[in-house]
Amino acid sequence: MQISTSEKILNAAEELFAQSSYDAVSIRHITQKAGVKLALAHYHFGAKKELFDAVVKRRIGLLSQSRIQLLNHFLEENDNNPLCLEKIAHAFVLPYLYWHLNGGEGWRNYARIVSTLLGYNLALLQEQFDSGAHVFLKELRRAMPSAQEENVQWGFDFMVGVMCNTFSEVDRVGGLSQNLCSIEDKEQACSYLIPFISAGLEKLAMTSKVNLKDSLNLLKTLAPNE
Repeated sequence: MQISTSEKILNAAEELFAQSSYDAVSIRHITQKAGVKLALAHYHFGAKKELFDAVVKRRIGLLSQSRIQLLNHFLEENDNNPLCLEKIAHAFVLPYLYWHLNGGEGWRNYARIVSTLLGYNLALLQEQFDSGAHVFLKELRRAMPSAQEENVQWGFDFMVGVMCNTFSEVDRVGGLSQNLCSIEDKEQACSYLIPFISAGLEKLAMTSKVNLKDSLNLLKTLAPNE
């Protein structure tokens, strides 16, 4: 199947943005990678920011749809009663894993890009992800009826953060474990990630925030001087 010019540009941009930082990649780099004229990138997408935004947006719809479909499937199985927290974690994480395993190299590049998006464009992140986030926040509130709203919000934020870290391709765990574990095995990583998320959410559902003052005061006496 012939790939359109805009798709060639998006594929090249996705790969290069995943390999380097946003600032390190130029429109010229992208068009050279895509094998198209520089003017065509400006014609289809405008400036680099608009091209980057298009790279992020093109896979979000499919990912969000997959999450909502799986969440709704679990709700139907449960007669629309509140889900256990592990099921909510499954519905949030597994679509990311599915597309990572089955969607080709583009999805793996996309995961690396999203893991850095918070530091680049929070407004784009909010625009593209907030509608789906509110669906999951609603189900977390139903699953954590006694929890304070701050606990629910922080719980969701931590779930997003640890999932993005898992798909970031930074294999810190491989070095620490002397290759007993590897971030490259995403299916294995997620088999640990989901119970980790579930346990954290369950703890937040039952307790308020921890008072850190005593430990911080203790550090005043233990920490070395600068």
